[in-house]
Amino acid sequence: MTKKVVVIGGGIVGCITSFFLIEKGYDVSLVDQSAIGQEASWAGAGILSPLLPWHYQDSVNQLCFGSADFYRQLSNTLKKDTGIDPEWTESGMLIFSATNQNKAIDWCQKNHTEIQETEDRCLLLPRVAQIRNPRLLRALKIYLINNNVVMIENQRVSPITDSSNSIHHLQTEKGINLEADYYVVASGAWSSFVLNEIDAPKIKPIRGQLIQYPAIQEKLSHILYKDDFYLVQRQDGVVLAGSTSEDVGFDKGVTESARLSLQNKAEELMPMLKKYNIQNQWSGLRPGSQGNIPMIEKHPKYNNVYLNTGHYRYGLTMAPRAAKIITDLITSHG
Repeated sequence: MTKKVVVIGGGIVGCITSFFLIEKGYDVSLVDQSAIGQEASWAGAGILSPLLPWHYQDSVNQLCFGSADFYRQLSNTLKKDTGIDPEWTESGMLIFSATNQNKAIDWCQKNHTEIQETEDRCLLLPRVAQIRNPRLLRALKIYLINNNVVMIENQRVSPITDSSNSIHHLQTEKGINLEADYYVVASGAWSSFVLNEIDAPKIKPIRGQLIQYPAIQEKLSHILYKDDFYLVQRQDGVVLAGSTSEDVGFDKGVTESARLSLQNKAEELMPMLKKYNIQNQWSGLRPGSQGNIPMIEKHPKYNNVYLNTGHYRYGLTMAPRAAKIITDLITSHG
């Protein structure tokens, strides 16, 4: 008999987890409090690498390795099956004013990551790729539906209150019963609500704001990065600039101060942007965790509940490896 899995959270982590689970033959339902793929996963810039990997713990980087190749193959599949091109592009990333360049070069050599020093003392990571995440998520949603994943949208899951060691069913706030053999909590910044950890949340929201310039005539040869700020250009010429990092709770608003700060940084890094008006500004709530280390594991109390959350700003990059870990844990459970 086919085992059922309910994945709670329809961002990139929940979608890729569902992708791996259906490949293993599970019957999957994907539930989200809003529309699938419309929260932090939609809001990001789609860079498929930690910005400066040598600044992160090995546990973070291990979760990111291989993601660019995974998304290249997935993009080909999605384009063929859905007609939507997620625009996977190996842009490379040019890093200005990199401190401790020897540390960066040593890390790249040890981790088989190509790096180049430019004449003006910048560092180039030529294999860094990007993907247009809104299109990726739109294509993924269609693909999952076509492969019999049940989509339950605009349904917030009530907190877990079961007193036993296994969950027999969960319920949405609108009264829909979610019966399954296994549950995966991939609710991003809202995971602590589902896990009933309101008083001492292990996951908290961190707001990131971005701005967008219209399609410009000039072309960036690479993603540009300087002092925790980046510029990313899409295939049609649109430029994204980001991002902030703000501990403001569940406030998804945008601010004029952030807009001006991002604009100043963007136009300092790429002066030609001064002749273009900002086209859009938005924010997303990243799932912050202690030490920014995600929780990818079986729940410490519930035998059939698994955690795939707390990826902070690298949910997109970590999603393939994290989804495989969770899928393997569920499969080994029997």
